[in-house]
Amino acid sequence: MLLKRFILAFLLIFTISPTALALAEAKEQTVLIKVKGLYCPFCSYGLEKHVKKLDGFKSVQINIKEGTAEIKFKPGATISEKAILTAVEDAGFDLDELKWLAKNNKQ
Repeated sequence: MLLKRFILAFLLIFTISPTALALAEAKEQTVLIKVKGLYCPFCSYGLEKHVKKLDGFKSVQINIKEGTAEIKFKPGATISEKAILTAVEDAGFDLDELKWLAKNNKQ
């Protein structure tokens, strides 16, 4: 019985480890954008709706008062600044500033 548990633990460690290492290398990416014209909750919803369409989208936190949105992308996602700009413009806003808070270095 003890041998079976040892073999099972051994197999789990060696099958999960490569996956865990790959996920550790691919970091969540975060970008902070400043948007002109973001004044109300309806504006916020419109921006969120378009940002959610970006490949690799994970979440967004919009601050209407500051006119900013912090967008998080899934680990390993490939994101271009042009795609973010297009999403903002499609929502009817002008992108004032784009700043990477965390970016996957493998891009």
